Amino acid sequence: MITYVGLSLSLLCLFLAALTFLLCRPIQNTSTSLHLQLSICLFLAHLLFLTGINQTKPKVLCSIIAGTLHYLYLASFTWMLFEGLQLFLTVRNLRVANYISAGKFKRRFIYPFGYGIPAVIVAVSAGVGHSNYGTHTHCWLSFHGKFIWSFMGPVFVIALINLSFYLTTLYILKDQLSSLNNEVSRMHNTRMLTFKAIAQLFILGCSWSIGFFLVEGVLDPIRSIVAYSFTIINVLQGVYIYLVYCLLNHKVREEYRNWFKKMKKRTETNNYDLFGSVTHTRMSPSKLSQAFLPLCYFEPLERLVRIE
Repeated sequence: MITYVGLSLSLLCLFLAALTFLLCRPIQNTSTSLHLQLSICLFLAHLLFLTGINQTKPKVLCSIIAGTLHYLYLASFTWMLFEGLQLFLTVRNLRVANYISAGKFKRRFIYPFGYGIPAVIVAVSAGVGHSNYGTHTHCWLSFHGKFIWSFMGPVFVIALINLSFYLTTLYILKDQLSSLNNEVSRMHNTRMLTFKAIAQLFILGCSWSIGFFLVEGVLDPIRSIVAYSFTIINVLQGVYIYLVYCLLNHKVREEYRNWFKKMKKRTETNNYDLFGSVTHTRMSPSKLSQAFLPLCYFEPLERLVRIE
């Protein structure tokens, strides 16, 4: 129940986040492109998980669903890796002059890597053990043998790299905060980067490392606590993305206000036009009668005057 409710909420938030990244022009940059790709991959992965994880028959369809889920979740983790690298480069530029700019994160390089690396992993995994895609109970990778490490291995490496990026980023920001004087704007930007770095600890896949503690040697109640923690944190990943990247971004909030004002103004204009049209339609016969009413009243008097 936690999985289905959490993923449904995440789907809604990821959809809103993707629309925001596409339509909100003031925030469109390299970071926004990374956010968009991550949101799309997670949205498709969660949607397929909700609709296809239990479609175990026919076997071929189940294997295709498992392979597609494998690819989408690996692609999500690859974009999480790029997110961590982008944040690290942004913070690094605060301290090191003439360092490689985070803005020079070329799209022609990140797109082939972002979607190509997961494709290579899935292709090799399918070539080695295609029968391990899909089981009798769920359309996912088989837990028998070591095939599951075709997913857990890359996840572990990416989570470890992002954790190192996270710790290095916090160390740099700590030095920046301690060395700042009364530069209010720079202080605000650095504090926002610090908060963003802490929030991205959950967004960039590090929270998935909790799943490595779900081993057979761990017994209840510790195993249940770990399982519930892992599920709650990760199914709400889409909510974290929308909260950190959209709702807590003042440019996005300002753009939202402008959108709502335009929508409200357009709605009021449409209602006014509709009300005016209906009022005109209803009042026209009455006004027409009122216009001829004095003529009817004064017509006998006019005849009388003419006769006299």
